[in-house]
Amino acid sequence: MFSVYFASDRSSSGKSTVTLAFSKMLRDLGYSLNIYKTGPDFIDPAVLARVLNLDVKNLDPFLIPNKYLTEWFLSENDGNENTRETEKVFVVESAMGLYDGNSYEIAKKFKLPVVLVMDSKRISSTMASLVFGLKRYKKGVNVCGVILNNISSERHYEIISEEIKKNISGVEVFGYILNNESVFSIKERHLGLIIPDGKSGKMRLEKIAEDIKRAVFKNIKLDLLIKTLKENSNGFNDLFSNHRKRISESRRNKKNAPIYKKIKIAVAQDKAFFFYYNFNMEILKSFGAEIVFFSPCRDKALPKGVKAVYIGGGYPEIYARDLAENRAIIGEIYKFFENNGIIYAECGGLMYLCEKITYKHKSFDMTGVFPLEASLDNARLSLGYRTIRFKEKTFFGESGLMANGHEFHYSKLINIDGSDDNKRDYKKVLEYERLNSPGRFKSEGYNILNAIGSYIHLSFFSNKLLAKNFLDSARKS
Repeated sequence: MFSVYFASDRSSSGKSTVTLAFSKMLRDLGYSLNIYKTGPDFIDPAVLARVLNLDVKNLDPFLIPNKYLTEWFLSENDGNENTRETEKVFVVESAMGLYDGNSYEIAKKFKLPVVLVMDSKRISSTMASLVFGLKRYKKGVNVCGVILNNISSERHYEIISEEIKKNISGVEVFGYILNNESVFSIKERHLGLIIPDGKSGKMRLEKIAEDIKRAVFKNIKLDLLIKTLKENSNGFNDLFSNHRKRISESRRNKKNAPIYKKIKIAVAQDKAFFFYYNFNMEILKSFGAEIVFFSPCRDKALPKGVKAVYIGGGYPEIYARDLAENRAIIGEIYKFFENNGIIYAECGGLMYLCEKITYKHKSFDMTGVFPLEASLDNARLSLGYRTIRFKEKTFFGESGLMANGHEFHYSKLINIDGSDDNKRDYKKVLEYERLNSPGRFKSEGYNILNAIGSYIHLSFFSNKLLAKNFLDSARKS
């Protein structure tokens, strides 16, 4: 068993490309993989999961309290279904730079060997000083090697490689990636990557991933990379072994866990809606949820027997026409809402619950739960971690309930006044504070009847009562 932590000095250095290529290479070689992305990103994990047909987990100390983080990280995915006796590999991709956000904390906590992916465009010998600084800046991080991205020629690579080998001990140079941008053709958008939809889209994505794998490893010494990672994974392996012993002992000593009555909840999942933290789904299941996926783009009705609806984020603006033209499911959702059904919507889901979405100066009618227009025209980015507090009792629990989450969107909400005399007024049931403005709360969280919509993606790990109360309320509805 071994592990790797792909990091860099900044974003957009090629970490996601290398993580994808390395993971696909090892999967193709038969290794059993467990893959993670630090931070709150949805896109990169979704791409990796689709390419590898494997759950990819987020690791974020703000969203996942320390008491849960180790268990979440070290609980295994199962890897390759037919090769569970093969060697296990834990692959983690850092967010931003190694010392930005929570990236350093993750590397240090789990004693992961760090491989730097460094963008070498318009730089040569000076690159060695960046690698030296990343290795020596703080204690507790083991930078054991580097991959050089955006190399223009063999001579360019030799200059940087020689400087690193001559001046930095304990850092292997595994090779380089040529700056052939035509190979890396997965489209970037906002936070990361759009995921091609449907069977043909998945085949196209797999073809792109195969091309990326070949291009990345054309000039990288894979054997040396794996050998170095194995030599530097002892600390992580000890943590893993000790954790497994503790889990085994706790299971033997554990009293009977409570058994929750099963309850069906409908979760929107398609090309327009796929931004979900998989730990939220696991926590819902632990409280008795039977999750039934449905597509607001394609399905004509909600799944039968569901007691609540959960609509996550995604790209409803891109697929607004498909959503608007599916009047059948819109009617089903609105009827569920009118009958006091419990609906929770995050970010893109909130936009879908508005009367309309405006994108590139075109407007499309949505479900009309909230008398609001979600517009991306002339909008600005809202981004960052949030701590929320409910101002009154809701299906999530009592007033004062708190949790952590993350906000990332370009759209803004505009009130639609007097559009329909029968429309109900919404109220804002929660407030949030930013990390850089503690104690300064701003109202958010739109509520009518039993529908709540918010731009903030909540972490059920940060307060498991969110999930429990959500399901308990649905059982009573």
